[in-house]
Amino acid sequence: MILRAAVLGFGVLLLGGGILAAAAGGGTGAIAPAILGLVIVLGTAFEGRYRAGRTSARGDTPGPGWERTAERFREPDGTPVEVWFNPASGERRYVKK
Repeated sequence: MILRAAVLGFGVLLLGGGILAAAAGGGTGAIAPAILGLVIVLGTAFEGRYRAGRTSARGDTPGPGWERTAERFREPDGTPVEVWFNPASGERRYVKK
């Protein structure tokens, strides 16, 4: 959590510094830090939304708001797994059966 805040702060500083430099007449050289800062800020802000889903223990189905998908597969050890999806968060969970 602290690392994420530090990276986000660094991105905001780059973005703000690039914008200020461009406004002060820094020309095209000020655009690169602003773009890099924007990429860091957006990447950090959205990185938690698209991480891989968790595998739940055998029979441990997710709570309310989760929908079972048609996806099924077997682990390398032969254990069947169902895929559940939460439309509100976009998160996926893998439940062993």
